[in-house]
Amino acid sequence: MFAAFISAILPVMIIALVGAFLSKRTAYLDDPNLPKLVLNVGMPTLLLHSMLGTHIDFLGMGKLVLASVLALAAMVLVTLIVLKIMKLDRRYYLPILVNPNTGNLGIPIAYALLGSDGLAGAVIISSIIEISHFTLGIGMMSGTFNPRRLLANPPVIALIIGAIILGLGIPVPEFVVRIFDMLGSITVPIMLLMLGRSLAHMKVHEAHWGRLSLLALYRPALGFAMAFGAATLLGLSPLHMGNLLIACSMPVAVLNYIFATRFNGPVNEVAGLTFLTLPTAFIALIFIKMFFIGS
Repeated sequence: MFAAFISAILPVMIIALVGAFLSKRTAYLDDPNLPKLVLNVGMPTLLLHSMLGTHIDFLGMGKLVLASVLALAAMVLVTLIVLKIMKLDRRYYLPILVNPNTGNLGIPIAYALLGSDGLAGAVIISSIIEISHFTLGIGMMSGTFNPRRLLANPPVIALIIGAIILGLGIPVPEFVVRIFDMLGSITVPIMLLMLGRSLAHMKVHEAHWGRLSLLALYRPALGFAMAFGAATLLGLSPLHMGNLLIACSMPVAVLNYIFATRFNGPVNEVAGLTFLTLPTAFIALIFIKMFFIGS
C-alpha cells in the first residue's frame, strides 16, 4: 500500500516542484489566461472523456451511487456547522473540504488496494465527486447558485451534454473520444504547475498553520466517518464499502486550487491544504487497510 500511495503522489509532487522552479526562474506561469484555458477547455473535455470513454453501468451500481451522494450530502451538512464555528467563509472552504481528490489519486489507490474488482466502483464514485466539483464547487466559489449562471460554465455544459448522450445511448465515434482525451490531458499538468507556483510564492509567515493543520486532519476524518455511515446505512458490500472509504478519505483536490484562482479565493491556503492533507490521508488509508480491507 505504501508503494501504491507513493507512486500515486510522486508525479503530483514532482510536477508541482517543477512549477515552483519555473515560477522562480521564468514568467511562463504568470499568464492570467492559464486558469481560463483549464476551466474553459481542459476541464470540459476531461469530464466528457471520463463520462464517454468508460463503459460503466451506473444504474447497475445504484446503491453505490446513492451511498456516494449520501456521504457527500452528510459532509456538506457537517462542514457547514464546523465552518460556522471556526468563522471561515463557506463560499470557499465548503467545496475545498467536501470534494476530495478521487481522480489522479483515488482511482489508482483503490485499484492497488482492491484490485481490478474495485476499479469500476472507484470510477463511479470519482464521477459522482466530479459532478460535485462542477456544481457545488463552481456554484459556491463563483458566489451564486443561480442556475442560469451555473449553466454558463463550460464544465457544467459538458456534464449536461455527456448525461444526454449517455441517457439516449448515442454512439460516440472513437476519434471524438480521443480528441476529448488529448484536450483534457492538459488539465492536470497545468493545475499542478500552477499549484507549485502558488507554493513558491506562499508567504509562510502569514499562513495560519495551526488552522491549516487542523483542517488537514479534518478532511480525511470527515470523509471516512461519513462514508462509513452511508455504507453501513445502505448495507454496501465490503468491496464497495472499501471503495467509498478510500475515495472519501482522499486529500484536498487540486481542482479546488484552479477554482480558487479563478474566483479570487484563498489560493495560498488551498495550496497549503493540498499538500498537508497528503500525509493525513495516508494515515487514514493505513487505518482502512488494517480494519476494512483484507490482506
